[in-house]
Amino acid sequence: MIYRVRMPRPPLSHFVENLWFYQDLVAGHTHEKLLPDASMELIIDLVGGPKKLYDREEHSRHADYQRCWISGMQRRYIVIGTEPGSSMMGAHFRAGGAAPFFGFPISELSGEVVELDLIWKREILALREQLIETPSIDGKFDLLESYLVSKARGRLEPDKTISVALNALGSWPVLSLRDLAAHLGLSHKQMLARFDCRVGLTPKFTSRLLRFRRTLNTISAASDAPNWSDLAIDSGYYDQAHLIHEFQEFADMTPAEYQQKKTDFPLYIHLD
Repeated sequence: MIYRVRMPRPPLSHFVENLWFYQDLVAGHTHEKLLPDASMELIIDLVGGPKKLYDREEHSRHADYQRCWISGMQRRYIVIGTEPGSSMMGAHFRAGGAAPFFGFPISELSGEVVELDLIWKREILALREQLIETPSIDGKFDLLESYLVSKARGRLEPDKTISVALNALGSWPVLSLRDLAAHLGLSHKQMLARFDCRVGLTPKFTSRLLRFRRTLNTISAASDAPNWSDLAIDSGYYDQAHLIHEFQEFADMTPAEYQQKKTDFPLYIHLD
């Protein structure tokens, strides 16, 4: 199996955290739980055949996706299939980073996974064919990066208000939403509208996801199980019960269960 990641160049790097590629997937499991992290993902299948998004509760039910798709901001985990031998590439957007590439409020994609030819029409399918025909991995990265820059059509100027807000929500202690709106010079209603358009979820929910992702990273980096009460307080939760509640909502597991099942990739949990 080949796995590569590239950091895009500015100004794209302000919106896209990384471009990724893998070829000839090797996996000892058939399903993965993908946890939410306040970001969006663009996926391009380089081999073909349907890829599966499973019902959370009943894995015998699934939706099929082909060629290219976009995963919007998710409020809970999703369950995806692992197809041995598959090859894919894509872009992992930063929180609030996908907006310049779509001509509508990004909240319309929240909680959804949508085939991209429904939005970007034939041009995304033409890009996929070019990526398949390009032999080198670096060449594929160059092509995808150039396409995204072109797709933004000059809109790659960071929204400073959203950047300041996300930095505040991603730190600890977090400002109250009233204080944050005042800090931004916006009314509460204006702040909600800006988040709806650029981020896809409310500031409060985005803050919860950013805190959850920070906690995942802390657990993933630890060699042993942490003191859960200390972790809860250090991560910005009221107490251990609050920490457990958030893990149950977002991941349908306790923090201890996550620690036991964690993989090299903090957002991915093998199911079987």
